[in-house]
Amino acid sequence: MLGIRKILITFLFFIILWQNVGFSQKKVNIVLSEKVIITKDNRHNSFPSVVKLKNGEIIISYRKSNGHLSPIASAVYKSSLDNGKNYNQEIIVDNGDDFIKTKYGIRNLIINELSDGNLLATYWVNNGQNGSAYYRMSTDKGFTWGDRREIKDDETCSSLVGIEGKIIEINNDYILPVFIKMDINSKNMRAGVMISSDLLSWTFYEVSRKRSNNNESTILLDEKQNEIIYFYRNVTENALYRSISKDVGRTWSEPENVSFSGYVQSRPDVAFYPDKDEMYLLYREGKYQTGAIAISHDKGNTWERVTEIQKDSTRFTYGSMARINRNKSLLIYSSEKNANGESSSIKSRLLRINKKSDGE
Repeated sequence: MLGIRKILITFLFFIILWQNVGFSQKKVNIVLSEKVIITKDNRHNSFPSVVKLKNGEIIISYRKSNGHLSPIASAVYKSSLDNGKNYNQEIIVDNGDDFIKTKYGIRNLIINELSDGNLLATYWVNNGQNGSAYYRMSTDKGFTWGDRREIKDDETCSSLVGIEGKIIEINNDYILPVFIKMDINSKNMRAGVMISSDLLSWTFYEVSRKRSNNNESTILLDEKQNEIIYFYRNVTENALYRSISKDVGRTWSEPENVSFSGYVQSRPDVAFYPDKDEMYLLYREGKYQTGAIAISHDKGNTWERVTEIQKDSTRFTYGSMARINRNKSLLIYSSEKNANGESSSIKSRLLRINKKSDGE
Protein backbone atom coordinates (compact mmCIF):
# COMPACT_ATOMS: atom_id res chain seq x y z
CA MET A 1 0.00 0.00 0.00
CA LEU A 2 2.84 2.37 0.85
CA GLY A 3 4.42 1.80 -2.56
CA ILE A 4 1.12 2.43 -4.35
CA ARG A 5 0.63 5.65 -2.39
CA LYS A 6 4.08 6.90 -3.44
CA ILE A 7 3.30 6.11 -7.06
CA LEU A 8 -0.02 8.00 -6.85
CA ILE A 9 1.61 11.02 -5.21
CA THR A 10 4.32 11.08 -7.89
CA PHE A 11 1.69 10.76 -10.62
CA LEU A 12 -0.35 13.65 -9.21
CA PHE A 13 2.78 15.78 -8.92
CA PHE A 14 3.59 15.37 -12.62
CA ILE A 15 -0.04 16.05 -13.57
CA ILE A 16 0.09 19.38 -11.69
CA LEU A 17 3.46 20.22 -13.21
CA TRP A 18 2.20 19.43 -16.71
CA GLN A 19 -0.85 21.61 -16.21
CA ASN A 20 1.28 24.56 -15.08
CA VAL A 21 3.57 24.22 -18.11
CA GLY A 22 0.88 23.35 -20.59
CA PHE A 23 -1.39 26.24 -19.72
CA SER A 24 1.31 28.88 -19.18
CA GLN A 25 0.81 30.31 -22.65
CA LYS A 26 -2.95 30.53 -22.11
CA LYS A 27 -2.30 33.11 -19.40
CA VAL A 28 -0.81 35.40 -22.07
CA ASN A 29 -2.76 37.15 -24.80
CA ILE A 30 -0.55 37.80 -27.85
CA VAL A 31 -1.60 40.34 -30.49
CA LEU A 32 0.42 40.88 -33.68
CA SER A 33 -0.37 43.68 -36.11
CA GLU A 34 -0.23 43.28 -39.86
CA LYS A 35 3.26 43.69 -41.32
CA VAL A 36 4.41 47.07 -42.64
CA ILE A 37 7.01 47.19 -45.40
CA ILE A 38 9.60 49.82 -44.49
CA THR A 39 11.93 49.36 -47.46
CA LYS A 40 11.50 47.28 -50.60
CA ASP A 41 13.39 47.81 -53.86
CA ASN A 42 15.80 45.90 -56.08
CA ARG A 43 18.62 46.19 -53.52
CA HIS A 44 19.68 43.95 -50.66
CA ASN A 45 18.28 45.56 -47.47
CA SER A 46 19.56 43.64 -44.45
CA PHE A 47 20.90 43.59 -40.86
CA PRO A 48 18.15 45.90 -39.49
CA SER A 49 18.27 47.42 -36.04
CA VAL A 50 15.71 49.58 -34.24
CA VAL A 51 15.94 52.10 -31.40
CA LYS A 52 13.41 54.48 -29.86
CA LEU A 53 14.90 57.84 -28.91
CA LYS A 54 14.00 59.83 -25.83
CA ASN A 55 11.93 62.24 -27.94
CA GLY A 56 9.80 59.34 -29.21
CA GLU A 57 11.42 59.10 -32.65
CA ILE A 58 11.96 55.59 -34.04
CA ILE A 59 15.15 54.91 -36.04
CA ILE A 60 15.53 51.85 -38.27
CA SER A 61 19.13 51.34 -39.45
CA TYR A 62 20.26 48.75 -41.99
CA ARG A 63 22.71 47.80 -44.74
CA LYS A 64 21.82 48.58 -48.37
CA SER A 65 23.87 46.65 -50.90
CA ASN A 66 23.92 44.81 -54.23
CA GLY A 67 23.73 41.42 -52.50
CA HIS A 68 24.58 39.58 -49.31
CA LEU A 69 28.17 38.94 -50.42
CA SER A 70 28.68 42.20 -52.33
CA PRO A 71 31.23 44.79 -51.15
CA ILE A 72 29.10 47.54 -52.74
CA ALA A 73 27.17 48.52 -49.61
CA SER A 74 26.17 51.60 -47.64
CA ALA A 75 24.96 52.21 -44.08
CA VAL A 76 21.56 53.94 -44.05
CA TYR A 77 18.55 54.56 -41.82
CA LYS A 78 14.93 55.69 -41.82
CA SER A 79 13.07 57.43 -39.02
CA SER A 80 9.46 57.53 -37.83
CA LEU A 81 7.62 60.01 -35.62
CA ASP A 82 4.42 57.97 -35.26
CA ASN A 83 5.65 54.70 -33.70
CA GLY A 84 6.42 53.05 -37.01
CA LYS A 85 3.29 53.84 -39.02
CA ASN A 86 5.15 56.04 -41.51
CA TYR A 87 8.84 56.49 -42.28
CA ASN A 88 10.92 59.32 -43.71
CA GLN A 89 13.32 58.95 -46.63
CA GLU A 90 16.61 57.08 -46.29
CA ILE A 91 19.54 58.95 -44.77
CA ILE A 92 23.09 57.80 -45.56
CA VAL A 93 25.47 57.46 -42.61
CA ASP A 94 28.34 56.01 -44.67
CA ASN A 95 28.23 55.38 -48.43
CA GLY A 96 30.98 52.76 -48.16
CA ASP A 97 32.70 53.83 -51.37
CA ASP A 98 36.21 53.36 -49.98
CA PHE A 99 35.37 49.80 -48.84
CA ILE A 100 34.47 48.47 -52.30
CA LYS A 101 37.85 46.71 -52.58
CA THR A 102 37.16 44.67 -49.43
CA LYS A 103 35.50 41.27 -49.69
CA TYR A 104 32.06 42.08 -48.23
CA GLY A 105 32.04 45.81 -47.48
CA ILE A 106 30.02 47.49 -44.72
CA ARG A 107 27.94 45.23 -42.48
CA ASN A 108 25.37 45.79 -39.80
CA LEU A 109 24.79 49.46 -39.02
CA ILE A 110 23.39 50.01 -35.52
CA ILE A 111 22.39 53.43 -34.21
CA ASN A 112 21.94 54.09 -30.50
CA GLU A 113 21.26 57.17 -28.38
CA LEU A 114 23.75 58.12 -25.69
CA SER A 115 22.86 59.65 -22.34
CA ASP A 116 23.79 63.13 -23.61
CA GLY A 117 21.32 62.82 -26.51
CA ASN A 118 23.96 62.31 -29.21
CA LEU A 119 23.53 59.45 -31.67
CA LEU A 120 26.26 56.86 -32.12
CA ALA A 121 26.35 54.74 -35.28
CA THR A 122 28.50 51.59 -35.14
CA TYR A 123 29.23 49.21 -38.00
CA TRP A 124 31.98 46.95 -39.28
CA VAL A 125 33.68 46.07 -42.55
CA ASN A 126 34.25 42.41 -43.41
CA ASN A 127 37.30 41.60 -45.50
CA GLY A 128 37.09 37.83 -45.17
CA GLN A 129 39.02 36.57 -42.15
CA ASN A 130 39.85 40.05 -40.93
CA GLY A 131 37.84 43.18 -40.46
CA SER A 132 37.54 46.59 -38.85
CA ALA A 133 34.91 48.27 -36.67
CA TYR A 134 33.94 51.93 -36.86
CA TYR A 135 31.62 54.54 -35.38
CA ARG A 136 30.28 57.95 -36.30
CA MET A 137 28.67 60.50 -34.00
CA SER A 138 25.75 62.85 -34.66
CA THR A 139 25.03 65.80 -32.37
CA ASP A 140 21.92 66.93 -34.28
CA LYS A 141 19.71 63.81 -34.23
CA GLY A 142 21.14 62.37 -37.42
CA PHE A 143 21.02 65.34 -39.78
CA THR A 144 24.82 65.34 -40.00
CA TRP A 145 27.46 62.81 -38.96
CA GLY A 146 31.02 63.36 -37.76
CA ASP A 147 34.19 61.76 -39.02
CA ARG A 148 34.52 57.99 -39.14
CA ARG A 149 36.60 56.63 -36.25
CA GLU A 150 37.97 53.11 -35.90
CA ILE A 151 37.27 50.97 -32.83
CA LYS A 152 40.46 49.05 -32.02
CA ASP A 153 42.75 48.16 -29.14
CA ASP A 154 46.51 47.69 -28.77
CA GLU A 155 46.56 43.94 -29.51
CA THR A 156 48.83 43.54 -32.53
CA CYS A 157 48.05 39.91 -33.41
CA SER A 158 44.26 40.06 -33.53
CA SER A 159 41.56 41.45 -35.78
CA LEU A 160 38.15 42.76 -34.73
CA VAL A 161 36.11 40.87 -37.33
CA GLY A 162 32.51 41.34 -36.21
CA ILE A 163 30.35 43.60 -34.01
CA GLU A 164 26.56 43.33 -34.04
CA GLY A 165 25.17 44.95 -30.91
CA LYS A 166 24.40 48.32 -29.36
CA ILE A 167 26.90 50.22 -27.25
CA ILE A 168 25.63 50.70 -23.70
CA GLU A 169 26.84 53.21 -21.10
CA ILE A 170 27.62 52.26 -17.49
CA ASN A 171 29.50 54.45 -15.00
CA ASN A 172 31.04 56.60 -17.74
CA ASP A 173 32.15 53.54 -19.72
CA TYR A 174 31.06 52.64 -23.25
CA ILE A 175 30.65 48.88 -23.73
CA LEU A 176 30.30 47.27 -27.15
CA PRO A 177 29.64 43.52 -27.72
CA VAL A 178 32.01 41.71 -30.09
CA PHE A 179 31.03 38.34 -31.55
CA ILE A 180 34.30 37.68 -33.40
CA LYS A 181 37.82 38.75 -32.48
CA MET A 182 40.23 36.71 -34.55
CA ASP A 183 43.69 35.68 -33.35
CA ILE A 184 45.62 36.19 -36.58
CA ASN A 185 48.23 33.46 -35.97
CA SER A 186 46.07 30.70 -34.47
CA LYS A 187 42.81 31.66 -36.25
CA ASN A 188 41.00 31.12 -32.94
CA MET A 189 37.86 33.20 -32.48
CA ARG A 190 36.82 34.94 -29.28
CA ALA A 191 33.63 36.64 -28.13
CA GLY A 192 33.81 39.56 -25.73
CA VAL A 193 33.33 43.28 -25.22
CA MET A 194 35.26 46.40 -26.16
CA ILE A 195 35.29 49.01 -23.37
CA SER A 196 36.27 52.68 -23.57
CA SER A 197 35.89 55.71 -21.34
CA ASP A 198 36.36 58.24 -24.16
CA LEU A 199 35.41 56.42 -27.41
CA LEU A 200 39.06 56.74 -28.47
CA SER A 201 41.07 54.17 -26.50
CA TRP A 202 39.55 50.67 -26.28
CA THR A 203 40.31 47.49 -24.33
CA PHE A 204 39.01 44.02 -25.20
CA TYR A 205 37.68 41.75 -22.42
CA GLU A 206 37.02 38.13 -23.35
CA VAL A 207 33.72 36.41 -22.62
CA SER A 208 34.25 33.15 -24.48
CA ARG A 209 37.03 31.35 -26.33
CA LYS A 210 35.38 28.60 -28.34
CA ARG A 211 36.92 27.04 -31.42
CA SER A 212 33.69 27.40 -33.32
CA ASN A 213 32.39 30.70 -34.69
CA ASN A 214 30.43 33.13 -32.53
CA ASN A 215 27.66 35.19 -34.06
CA GLU A 216 25.06 37.82 -33.14
CA SER A 217 25.81 39.30 -29.74
CA THR A 218 23.70 41.42 -27.39
CA ILE A 219 24.55 42.98 -24.03
CA LEU A 220 21.90 44.14 -21.57
CA LEU A 221 22.05 45.98 -18.26
CA ASP A 222 20.19 44.85 -15.14
CA GLU A 223 20.38 47.94 -12.95
CA LYS A 224 18.64 46.19 -10.06
CA GLN A 225 21.45 43.67 -9.69
CA ASN A 226 24.24 45.83 -11.16
CA GLU A 227 24.89 43.12 -13.75
CA ILE A 228 25.63 43.03 -17.46
CA ILE A 229 24.15 40.08 -19.34
CA TYR A 230 25.76 38.94 -22.59
CA PHE A 231 24.05 36.72 -25.18
CA TYR A 232 25.63 35.27 -28.28
CA ARG A 233 24.89 32.55 -30.76
CA ASN A 234 27.32 29.71 -31.47
CA VAL A 235 26.98 28.94 -35.16
CA THR A 236 28.32 25.38 -35.13
CA GLU A 237 26.01 24.28 -32.32
CA ASN A 238 23.08 26.51 -33.35
CA ALA A 239 22.90 27.39 -29.68
CA LEU A 240 22.25 30.54 -27.64
CA TYR A 241 24.78 31.23 -24.85
CA ARG A 242 24.57 33.57 -21.86
CA SER A 243 27.25 35.01 -19.58
CA ILE A 244 27.05 37.53 -16.70
CA SER A 245 29.46 40.21 -15.48
CA LYS A 246 29.28 41.82 -12.04
CA ASP A 247 32.25 44.16 -12.53
CA VAL A 248 31.14 46.29 -15.49
CA GLY A 249 32.33 43.90 -18.19
CA ARG A 250 35.86 43.13 -17.00
CA THR A 251 35.25 39.50 -16.03
CA TRP A 252 32.47 37.12 -17.03
CA SER A 253 30.88 33.95 -15.76
CA GLU A 254 31.42 30.76 -17.74
CA PRO A 255 29.05 30.91 -20.75
CA GLU A 256 25.94 28.74 -20.35
CA ASN A 257 23.95 27.15 -23.16
CA VAL A 258 20.43 28.56 -22.67
CA SER A 259 18.86 27.21 -25.86
CA PHE A 260 15.48 25.55 -25.62
CA SER A 261 14.85 22.14 -27.12
CA GLY A 262 13.56 21.89 -30.65
CA TYR A 263 14.46 25.36 -31.89
CA VAL A 264 17.46 26.92 -33.59
CA GLN A 265 18.34 30.30 -32.09
CA SER A 266 19.63 31.79 -35.33
CA ARG A 267 20.05 35.56 -35.64
CA PRO A 268 18.90 36.29 -32.05
CA ASP A 269 18.10 39.70 -30.56
CA VAL A 270 17.25 40.00 -26.86
CA ALA A 271 15.39 42.86 -25.16
CA PHE A 272 15.11 43.28 -21.38
CA TYR A 273 12.15 44.95 -19.70
CA PRO A 274 13.23 45.09 -16.02
CA ASP A 275 10.01 46.68 -14.77
CA LYS A 276 8.20 43.52 -15.90
CA ASP A 277 11.09 41.13 -15.13
CA GLU A 278 10.83 39.82 -18.69
CA MET A 279 13.17 39.23 -21.60
CA TYR A 280 12.02 38.78 -25.17
CA LEU A 281 14.01 36.80 -27.71
CA LEU A 282 13.48 37.52 -31.41
CA TYR A 283 15.11 34.84 -33.53
CA ARG A 284 15.04 32.80 -36.69
CA GLU A 285 13.46 29.43 -36.01
CA GLY A 286 14.75 26.54 -38.06
CA LYS A 287 17.07 27.05 -40.99
CA TYR A 288 15.38 29.90 -42.87
CA GLN A 289 11.68 30.60 -43.09
CA THR A 290 10.22 31.30 -39.67
CA GLY A 291 10.73 34.23 -37.33
CA ALA A 292 9.59 33.69 -33.74
CA ILE A 293 9.39 35.21 -30.26
CA ALA A 294 10.26 33.56 -26.96
CA ILE A 295 9.94 34.96 -23.44
CA SER A 296 12.00 34.50 -20.27
CA HIS A 297 11.18 35.35 -16.66
CA ASP A 298 14.61 34.47 -15.24
CA LYS A 299 16.95 36.78 -17.19
CA GLY A 300 17.42 34.42 -20.09
CA ASN A 301 18.24 31.22 -18.23
CA THR A 302 15.12 29.49 -19.58
CA TRP A 303 12.84 30.40 -22.48
CA GLU A 304 9.32 29.67 -23.67
CA ARG A 305 8.33 30.13 -27.29
CA VAL A 306 5.15 32.25 -27.49
CA THR A 307 4.47 32.95 -31.16
CA GLU A 308 5.83 33.06 -34.68
CA ILE A 309 5.95 36.41 -36.45
CA GLN A 310 6.71 35.45 -40.02
CA LYS A 311 6.34 32.27 -42.04
CA ASP A 312 6.03 32.32 -45.81
CA SER A 313 8.03 31.56 -48.95
CA THR A 314 10.66 34.20 -48.13
CA ARG A 315 13.64 33.72 -45.81
CA PHE A 316 13.55 35.40 -42.40
CA THR A 317 17.06 36.71 -41.76
CA TYR A 318 17.89 39.33 -39.10
CA GLY A 319 15.54 40.82 -36.51
CA SER A 320 15.55 43.59 -33.90
CA MET A 321 13.02 45.02 -31.44
CA ALA A 322 12.32 48.16 -29.43
CA ARG A 323 9.79 48.88 -26.73
CA ILE A 324 7.04 51.34 -27.65
CA ASN A 325 5.19 51.32 -24.33
CA ARG A 326 4.74 48.98 -21.38
CA ASN A 327 2.97 46.22 -23.31
CA LYS A 328 3.88 46.94 -26.92
CA SER A 329 7.10 46.36 -28.89
CA LEU A 330 8.06 47.15 -32.47
CA LEU A 331 9.58 44.15 -34.26
CA ILE A 332 11.85 44.84 -37.23
CA TYR A 333 13.13 42.11 -39.53
CA SER A 334 14.47 41.51 -43.02
CA SER A 335 13.35 38.83 -45.43
CA GLU A 336 14.75 37.70 -48.76
CA LYS A 337 13.82 35.42 -51.64
CA ASN A 338 17.20 33.72 -52.08
CA ALA A 339 20.61 33.32 -50.46
CA ASN A 340 22.16 36.33 -52.20
CA GLY A 341 19.32 38.57 -51.07
CA GLU A 342 18.29 40.41 -54.22
CA SER A 343 15.12 42.44 -53.69
CA SER A 344 15.15 41.80 -49.95
CA SER A 345 12.97 44.00 -47.77
CA ILE A 346 12.76 45.45 -44.25
CA LYS A 347 9.43 44.88 -42.50
CA SER A 348 7.85 45.61 -39.12
CA ARG A 349 5.09 44.29 -36.89
CA LEU A 350 3.76 45.52 -33.57
CA LEU A 351 3.72 42.94 -30.78
CA ARG A 352 1.49 43.26 -27.75
CA ILE A 353 1.69 40.73 -24.92
CA ASN A 354 -1.02 41.05 -22.27
CA LYS A 355 -1.24 38.86 -19.22
CA LYS A 356 -4.70 37.45 -18.68
CA SER A 357 -6.38 37.65 -15.31
CA ASP A 358 -7.57 34.46 -13.63
CA GLY A 359 -11.16 35.32 -14.50
CA GLU A 360 -10.55 35.50 -18.24
